[in-house]
Amino acid sequence: MKINAKRITAVLMAAAMSVCATTAAFAASTTDTPIVDENHATADFQQKITYSKSESEIVPAYTVSIPLTAELQKESSTLSYSLALENDTAFVPSGKKVSVKIESAGYSGNLHTLAVWDSRNLQEAEYVIYNSDAFANPTYYTIGDEIASWDGSNFGTITRKIKLKDYYSVGAGNYNGVINYTVSLEDK
Repeated sequence: MKINAKRITAVLMAAAMSVCATTAAFAASTTDTPIVDENHATADFQQKITYSKSESEIVPAYTVSIPLTAELQKESSTLSYSLALENDTAFVPSGKKVSVKIESAGYSGNLHTLAVWDSRNLQEAEYVIYNSDAFANPTYYTIGDEIASWDGSNFGTITRKIKLKDYYSVGAGNYNGVINYTVSLEDK
């Protein structure tokens, strides 16, 4: 058997060209646009798909603003509680609400009474928190009560009123106290 080197080279070259042409026809284009011509009437194109989601998108976050101080006066004063979304895609999940409750109130040594204390004259002054001056029978809030909540349909500010329980029976003095709140995301 006589081996013809030219013939073997030609067969190998033809096979290599056939493989290259087939591979080129089925390979995905790596350019921005697929290119076709008379010799290559079709082309494949592969588009990459990516997606990323940040932590803030997974868990909605809210800022609840509560007044840092409240000043008791002869007449009632306003307490404003507000809810702001941390980003435009935040929401209150269905069946949930953001709740603000009075955890405790009072003065040092007594956090179970809505009252302020004048330590110099050793006297107490009770106060009340309620929903509005406009109602003949307002809703009064006490320790443990929810004072404000947002369920997704009422974003913004909720106002309450605060005043001394009996202004005329309170003696002169400088009174101080605190209100401690809990803010939570909970079931409606």
